[in-house]
Amino acid sequence: MILISLDEKQILGNKNIQVREVNTKIDIYNEMAGAMADRLLENNIKEKHTCFILPVGPRGQYRRFVELCNTQKISCRDLITINMDEYLDPSGNLIKESSPFSFRGFMKNNLFDILNSPLKIRPENIFFPDPLNPDSIFRVLNDVGRADICFGGVGINGHIAFNEPINDESISNEDFLNMGTRALDLAGETILLNSLRYGGHFEKIPKKCITIGLKEIFMSDEIKIYLEHDWQSSVLRKIILLEKTPSFPVTFIKSHENSSITAARNVIRNYLG
Repeated sequence: MILISLDEKQILGNKNIQVREVNTKIDIYNEMAGAMADRLLENNIKEKHTCFILPVGPRGQYRRFVELCNTQKISCRDLITINMDEYLDPSGNLIKESSPFSFRGFMKNNLFDILNSPLKIRPENIFFPDPLNPDSIFRVLNDVGRADICFGGVGINGHIAFNEPINDESISNEDFLNMGTRALDLAGETILLNSLRYGGHFEKIPKKCITIGLKEIFMSDEIKIYLEHDWQSSVLRKIILLEKTPSFPVTFIKSHENSSITAARNVIRNYLG
């Protein structure tokens, strides 16, 4: 398929999904942190729990969120966090939390452990997908009702969480949308792109993962997607132009009743014609 060029007006004014522009990736991190703090404070006032589905990519929002909570004394005691995914070792077990690649380790160092003690998230309210108990995330979401917001980035091949593309006709849109938490092999593009954070040493990047599925992502009242990198210009165009397809999983968010994209200016201005 040949994708036509889109100008800035067509991107921001398209009818397929709401797209907002911010100046830089720093504005993206600040907006994500603000959205998290605002919803949490709103629910705290109402004496309601808050549930977020969270990514590790983007990354810069968490320390900003912690700063907001610590300075404004916003309690995270009733916050439930569900991380989207985690790497697995070659045997299919969770990688060690001490690994530089571990999302569990990243979240501890950038969110869980640096909140002031009276404000910290209760350990029993912190969830990651587990290959030994893949149905646990669905049960958590079922118990709490729904997530307030699912935050996410998008991979170069259109994956959201680690829901990698399926490029044949072996699965229908409906079946793909109903796929839940599962272990899978990472696509080559994902491994290569993720290695750039580590000097391009793609051979060191784990090749397997556990990820929540679109079934769990859609158990959210709102889906907020954030695009910060130049290469995500092509991702943005495909989200807008392509029909829903398992070959570019993020296209499915257009069918959610409350989904949006926030993109840095470089992403919108540097689209590929």
